[in-house]
Amino acid sequence: MIDTTTANTLGQRRFQNSRPALSAAVLPVALIIIGTASTSLYFWGRDLHRFTQWLAAYIGLFIGQLAMYLLACYVVHRWSHPLSRVTRWATLLLVILFGVASRAVLVPQRPYLSSDVYRYVWDGRVQAAGINPYRYTPEADELKGLRDDKIYPNINREDKRWRSPYPPVAQLVFVAVAKLAPMSVTAIKTAIASFDLMTMLVLMLVLARNGIDPARAIIFAWHPLVIFEGAHSGHIESGYIAFIALALLAWSSRKWALTGVPLALATLVKFFPALLLPVFLRTKPESTEGSSKGQNMPTGSRVSLFFNRVAHKSNLAMLLTFGATMMLAYLSYLDTSGNSFWFARSYFEQEGFVQSGARYFLLHVIRQVIWIPTVVFVVFAAACLLTVVIWQMLRIKRDVSDVARGALTLIGTFLLLTTPRYAWYYVWLVPFLCFAPRMGWFYLTCASVLLYLVWYTPLVYPDVPLWLGASIYAPCIAWLVWEQVNTARRGGRNTIRD
Repeated sequence: MIDTTTANTLGQRRFQNSRPALSAAVLPVALIIIGTASTSLYFWGRDLHRFTQWLAAYIGLFIGQLAMYLLACYVVHRWSHPLSRVTRWATLLLVILFGVASRAVLVPQRPYLSSDVYRYVWDGRVQAAGINPYRYTPEADELKGLRDDKIYPNINREDKRWRSPYPPVAQLVFVAVAKLAPMSVTAIKTAIASFDLMTMLVLMLVLARNGIDPARAIIFAWHPLVIFEGAHSGHIESGYIAFIALALLAWSSRKWALTGVPLALATLVKFFPALLLPVFLRTKPESTEGSSKGQNMPTGSRVSLFFNRVAHKSNLAMLLTFGATMMLAYLSYLDTSGNSFWFARSYFEQEGFVQSGARYFLLHVIRQVIWIPTVVFVVFAAACLLTVVIWQMLRIKRDVSDVARGALTLIGTFLLLTTPRYAWYYVWLVPFLCFAPRMGWFYLTCASVLLYLVWYTPLVYPDVPLWLGASIYAPCIAWLVWEQVNTARRGGRNTIRD
């Protein structure tokens, strides 16, 4: 009996001693196997036009990629510690290598899921001809001489009636590509994939600087939603996500004024990132002395003291650089006489923000019980979002993970309230998951692919069937509630933080 016990003990010790070596071998080999299989599947399904099953085939392909992606994330999480320096570098190189390889397979393919990239090429063509892209719609007679039989016919019918909705930095990307490779969809998609590569590298740097395993960048680098919507469809979301990553780098380096510049550049690619500005603002911790004095202050004085913790030099510098960058970017487009935002009215009407309120899934659920006007829901949703904005602005952010948690909460609240019908609108959640993995938000980024099923019934667009919306949003909300309850029970630093 003693011999058996001793042998078992020795065996356990040998296993524990060999575990670092086992990890060093398992992790790179596993990533090579999974990455090769995933890239091969991207290669096999690269031309989505050849599938007769249409969107069902794409969703099946996405699910297959998602399974391998989840396995790769698990392997990195499970075996990333402890590792030698050589193995750590090998892991990072493999994450980048297969992230780039997957995109390289899809970039040359024809866009299938969206035609937005053709509008990008068109706007670049218009600017290369010396014409302001905000002045005319693509179908305007003034641009008749620029039309061709390759790009113009593929622009969405509704887009042909709109002046360009894309802000100045996006336009600079379009015209730069147009001058290097005129009328090339592949060139635009290459630029988009390059933004993804920049994001991978910056995320790894920020993670490492904050004591987090940089291999976690695999959450972004291998996510099939990011890859398909960027490399295959060519959506400009990859551009503003890259600038958001740079803002995280500046914030984590305590370069508060500099943080405002990439945040503004992100907003100038697409307006949504402006929502993140309150998350990046710093709230100074309240001192014990100030707290004791504050208890005897009138309510107005306490509120003033609290907001003074936000309105300090660092935040003012960030806001100043943000505003200055925005103004400078629009200087070259001042001759549009206000047409830069002309598209907004048509966009809000088409997307169901007003009138019937068809885009709001939560409103659709409420109306199953009681009918309420769209304007009532819009006011309620705006109040909810404003509350979250103020809360995230005033809460203390100690590190970049706190910023990520705040960004996920704010973006997620916006998405759940507005329930966009396009899967690529959910992509900008993904980089923040590298710092603050929240399974509820992670589920939402994966389940958003099901929104393509809306196109099976285009006549009811932008309505989402009750069963489809429930399968996307209900598990997300339930998971978030479950995570929050568990966090509150455990107590500690993360209790009721978000």
